[in-house]
Amino acid sequence: MTTIPRSLAEALIAHAREELPNEACGLVHELPGGGLEPHRVTNVARSPYRYEMDGLEQMRLEEAREARGERLFAIYHSHVATEGRPSPTDVRMAFFPPGAVDSEPMYPEALYVLVSLAQEPPPVRAFRIRRGGEVAEEPVEVAEGR
Repeated sequence: MTTIPRSLAEALIAHAREELPNEACGLVHELPGGGLEPHRVTNVARSPYRYEMDGLEQMRLEEAREARGERLFAIYHSHVATEGRPSPTDVRMAFFPPGAVDSEPMYPEALYVLVSLAQEPPPVRAFRIRRGGEVAEEPVEVAEGR
């Protein structure tokens, strides 16, 4: 089971709501001393049906993460009107080139976190995407006071 602080869940939900009517997206870094830090990334698709992270923003965040010794904990995005589960497009985009599901995903250790605005309160769910396009849900516990 993965534990995330309530403050992180609330930050992801707030970002999802602020980006309506489009999907929100970003990265969550795990800090060397513990703790999780969300980083918003512009959805250049500007779509309620899919997300595409701004490549330059993502590259800068990855460079900063590596320089600070942080770990990529999660890639997150929202679904505005559907269940918080990776769509077939989300799964294809987890690989490079997109759809090359016979290889390892680009970030095999990262969680894929989804916030669904189709429900109230919005659930925050986490998944692993693996070779072959297999999707496995990772139970999430939202911890108080962290």
